[in-house]
Order: sequence, then structure tokens, then C-alpha cells
Amino acid sequence: MPIWGVVSIMVQLRGYAAVAVACAALALGTVGIANAAGTATSAPAANASTGRHAVTRTAPSAPAGVRSFGPTATSPYTSPASTAGHVAPGQTYTCEYLSLCELVWDPTTGNWELFKQDPCNRYSVSYWNDGGYFVNNQSSGTVSRFYGSSGNTLWTDTSPTEQTYADWTPVHSLRNC
Repeated sequence: MPIWGVVSIMVQLRGYAAVAVACAALALGTVGIANAAGTATSAPAANASTGRHAVTRTAPSAPAGVRSFGPTATSPYTSPASTAGHVAPGQTYTCEYLSLCELVWDPTTGNWELFKQDPCNRYSVSYWNDGGYFVNNQSSGTVSRFYGSSGNTLWTDTSPTEQTYADWTPVHSLRNC
């Protein structure tokens, strides 16, 4: 039964019947799995041709010595836009298959700003300061490039890579493919 069918039935049922349906769905692997922390996470579908799938990672703690500046600061952003929201330190986030994902500290919220690049493009970045992280979950062998202010290549990264530290300060643009 598709996940929406299980959810529809759960919405219609109350009490023990809903619990029984949820347990059956979990047993069949259609709703989710419990991670080591005991919280439910979606069971991502693997790509049929490669067997790769979305990866879930935990956002690191806040960078040392940072503070939130509230409305007087500027949030990091890309052009074209590629933000996927905020992630609190210690919270999990997902980087979908075929995406390049970055965590950049946002001083206006005191959280990580999560960016996800897909489709293939060159993205200009603004207010990406200090250290952050990236996950390259694109198809194997895809090379991402990170460029400085003059268009010079600062570094490259070949997919797949795990959550990797990066100094965002010199980065002025990136190409995810």
C-alpha cells in the first residue's frame, strides 16, 4: 500500500486501531525506521540504477565565538536561489540524491542555513562567512567547483563525499556539476 494510503487510513482511525496500522506500516518499512536516537526518519528510496539514496546527517554545533546579530545582520543567500531552510545545531537534515548541499552559518537566526543545489548551475554566493560544511551527494564522479572573487578555482570535490568542513569566506560562487 502506498504511504499516502496508510496515512489516509490513520487519519480516519482513532486509538488502538491507528496504532496497529502504524505498527504494521513500520513493520513493512513503508513509513519509516527508528534511528539510534530513537526518532523516526523516512526510509529513503534508493535510486534504481545506482542504489544510492538521500543521506541524513547531523548539523554540527555552532561555530566557535559566533553570536546572533538579529535584524542588523544579513542572511547568506545564493543566486539563483537554492536555500532549503534552517537547521539548528545538532538537528538532522537530508541531502537528496543528485544534490550538493551546504551548511552556512546564519547570524540572523543563530542556525545553519541549508542550501541544496540541483539542477546543474553556477551559483553566486553572498554573505557566506567563516567555516561551514558541505555534502556532495551527486552521481558518482560528478565534480563540484568552488570559485574565488576573480573566478579562480579554490578547490574541487568529486562525489560522493560525506559532510566536509569548508572555509566559505573566500568563496564567491560554486558550480555543483
